[in-house]
Amino acid sequence: MQTHGRDLINLAHEFELSFSQMKALHHLHGEDQVSVKALGESLGLSLAAMSRAADELVQRGLVARTEDPADRRIKRLRLTDQGHALVMKMRELRMAGFEQFVETLSAKEQALLTKALEPILARDDVVAFRGGPAK
Repeated sequence: MQTHGRDLINLAHEFELSFSQMKALHHLHGEDQVSVKALGESLGLSLAAMSRAADELVQRGLVARTEDPADRRIKRLRLTDQGHALVMKMRELRMAGFEQFVETLSAKEQALLTKALEPILARDDVVAFRGGPAK
């Protein structure tokens, strides 16, 4: 898992992403649009810090920002196609690390792990994270 973790860090470095920006990208994945304020609150960031992070993500083409039609003071964020692709690449790298770890387990350990994870893997949020349809 260290190798794949290193690959994820290298990918974040390649796109010059902070940890907060990585979290924001993951949060925006699966969302239609989120206000800058709401995103900052969910990530525990001030409005100013979230605005700066969003500005950088917009400049890199990973996030699109639009004004709320009902209140022009509110800015809404959504992932661009490039942003979606980056989030999926980050998730693939994380999953590759887990898969590599599971391959080191014995057949019995794999069976026990599979049985233990079944209810967790069936959760809507986990299915959506893995790219499946949200229920």
